[in-house]
Amino acid sequence: MPFGRTIIAALCLTLQLGSAAAQSVSMEFAVSEWPPAEYLVEGEARGYHVDIVRAVLQSMGVSARFSFFPWKRAEMLVQRKEIPGLLSLHPTPDREAQLVFAREPLSSSDNVLFVAKGREFSANRLEALVGKTIGVTAGYNYGDDFKRLSDQGLFKTDAATTDEQGLRKLVAGRFDAFVCDRVVGLGLVRSLGLQEQVQVLPLVVSSVNLHAAFARTPANAEFAKRFDVALRKLKKSGEWQRIMDGYLK
Repeated sequence: MPFGRTIIAALCLTLQLGSAAAQSVSMEFAVSEWPPAEYLVEGEARGYHVDIVRAVLQSMGVSARFSFFPWKRAEMLVQRKEIPGLLSLHPTPDREAQLVFAREPLSSSDNVLFVAKGREFSANRLEALVGKTIGVTAGYNYGDDFKRLSDQGLFKTDAATTDEQGLRKLVAGRFDAFVCDRVVGLGLVRSLGLQEQVQVLPLVVSSVNLHAAFARTPANAEFAKRFDVALRKLKKSGEWQRIMDGYLK
């Protein structure tokens, strides 16, 4: 092959390899079973946060991978930089010291109290929980007021590994109420067939925004900024709302 054609062929091969490498760039996220935001169906990740993140990363030229763990392990793996990304958490000072947060929220969450029918009680404010045992999911954050009153000993907490386990413990009489995201909890109540056994109290324990976060590295700090820009564009385009409506309506 003439020298000039050899150079051209080499350049074309380099461009092809570069394009393939760009397409192979991926970001792995540690997630927990939390339908309808994140869940597995026959080994495939589904949910509105999963679809939102896939769309955001696709616009950045990056593919998304999702690995499922119990929540506390998922958070620990990202803090230890063993997995780069984490989904669906509320920023707190402790978390922000260890993780880099994307500032644009993926969605918002209302945490409410689920109670067993026949064991309902009146609760218009958190102080009404005095003397009770409240079920929580290990590693979840339910807002500053809930933590403050729990730390003061106003009520006891009993931690489940997952929201599903928490609801099962609730109907088994292990605690007086279980705190859970309203949408997630109602979906689990339906899927577990507990509609005749569980109801929701009107009190909102906390309303928080849920974000993506990343292992604290300089590269991830830059990635989080790009993620924010892409997520804002997705919302402005209407695609974010379309994804949410597809799961919640």
